[in-house]
Amino acid sequence: MSNGYVYTQGDIIVEPYKFNKILNLKIEKEPNEHSKLHISGFISAEDSDKYVEVANDDSYIKVSVKDDRNNVKDLFIGMITNIGIESIDDVKKLDIEALSYTFKMDIEKKCRSFQGEGLTYREIFNTINSVYEDIQMIDYVSAGRTIDYIVVQYNETDWEFLKRLASHFNVAIIDECTLPGIKYSIGRGESELYEIEEYNYSINKGLKEYKIQSSNNNYQLNDIDLISFEVSTHLIIGLYNTIHFKDRYLNLYKSELKIHNGVITNNYILRDDNGMKVRKLNNENIVGVSIDGYVIAVYNDYVRTSLKIDGYSNTIDKTVWMPYSTVFSSPDGTGWYCMPEIGDKIRVYFPDSTEKNCYVISSVNVESSDSSRRSDPSVKSFSTKYGKEIIMRPGGIDIISGGNSMSLSDDGGIEVNSGSKIVLEAGDDIEINGGSVSIEGGGGINLSQAGANIGIQDNITVSGGKVNIQ
Repeated sequence: MSNGYVYTQGDIIVEPYKFNKILNLKIEKEPNEHSKLHISGFISAEDSDKYVEVANDDSYIKVSVKDDRNNVKDLFIGMITNIGIESIDDVKKLDIEALSYTFKMDIEKKCRSFQGEGLTYREIFNTINSVYEDIQMIDYVSAGRTIDYIVVQYNETDWEFLKRLASHFNVAIIDECTLPGIKYSIGRGESELYEIEEYNYSINKGLKEYKIQSSNNNYQLNDIDLISFEVSTHLIIGLYNTIHFKDRYLNLYKSELKIHNGVITNNYILRDDNGMKVRKLNNENIVGVSIDGYVIAVYNDYVRTSLKIDGYSNTIDKTVWMPYSTVFSSPDGTGWYCMPEIGDKIRVYFPDSTEKNCYVISSVNVESSDSSRRSDPSVKSFSTKYGKEIIMRPGGIDIISGGNSMSLSDDGGIEVNSGSKIVLEAGDDIEINGGSVSIEGGGGINLSQAGANIGIQDNITVSGGKVNIQ
């Protein structure tokens, strides 16, 4: 595809601003970035104050070109980020900077999680987009792919988060600044083929970029893939379109439109398919972070959690199983198994920038209804909500289960108390040795062996096949 018309400075149309003469125009586009506009020129004095005074965060600018057949082609539609007037000898110069509307997604930092069995990338994309007006996305890559682990948007804007998700497919986000509103695509769709026959060009090999990408990529890459051709042409072409140049089929990776000697000129950087791929991005902000939550389900040594950053709104079907970190555990199953219970407060810990490596750890102490139980650091205790407790104090150990207890004292021996009966049973002998043995029974004492019996209940009764009294 080609268009032989050469656009000049006089073909530029700007709305809603009226320039008497345009001095400079630059439009920059590249993957994963918002398109940028910078335009300046002379305006009439009566318009100068009005342009600045009425400017607000909703102000827009539209730049188009018109050919000799009055066909209009939009080059940029976006939101103004900076506007200023310079007065030189009563000549007013207007200077405007603008970004594509996708910038609206790159303002507010957010913290939230996305999790759930069968959760798809498309569902996450749709959730992100749902808070914006006049937004349209084309997803060329996810194809229903699911995420089986928690994904956390932590101190990231929606745009930063989208870039990171897109990098899971080694693709970039491409904004569309020639349409009103927020328009972008994830990955590459169908492209048009353009022929460029230019003799003035340069060639570069991004060795630094190659070293970074080759060390962090999950796909094959060599230094040839990062060879870039830089060429100038009057053709206006969108990113990711196919360019036939120097007997190669390349892709438009980056563009810069500007005015040169009164003519609109485009500087393009071209790469092959592998050179267009994006290395997988991680969120370094989350390294070492612990996120508060509470347990909503427990299975073996895994838990499901509802998180504070989501307003504790997570339900079981909107969570995933995460491993719980115990004090000690080994592959053969030995070790310490002490899982939290539903409702217990915990923390989800992220040891590195990859969310799937996170695990759940115990929580800091919350205010107890019985503060005395946690007032002495020399006393260690382990208790459950079912009335079971082990207390390790400086003078001994107490084991408590409801109305039953056992105390092992450093100076007082062993004391066993029970609200019902105590049973001692052994497959071999039971020996009781001591300087003095005392057995007391309020209702009686009975000793039995085979057919022999001694009963003590007010009186002493001895029975057996043969009784010897000495």
